[in-house]
Amino acid sequence: MIEENIKVNSRTYKVTVNERTQMYAARLRKLYQQTYTDMDSYDEVSSETSTTVNNLLNNAVFPDVREEDMDGVIQQILKIFDKLIQKTEKRKSR
Repeated sequence: MIEENIKVNSRTYKVTVNERTQMYAARLRKLYQQTYTDMDSYDEVSSETSTTVNNLLNNAVFPDVREEDMDGVIQQILKIFDKLIQKTEKRKSR
């Protein structure tokens, strides 16, 4: 488990990275991509995206995220997970 602090709109949040939160982040990234490629299922994907965001925020972030910080927190979380994926891939290629 990894913990990292992020700052959004002058507020600090603690992000906890574990297997569950990694799963939610990967799912969210996939849903974002699907939203852009499959407009026919937009409503369904939008609902799944909302659920996944809520699960990710509830399981990975403390304290509770304020509504005005939500987008920034999600962006920061996805950056954290992207960095972790890059580190993992570098280790595998060695």
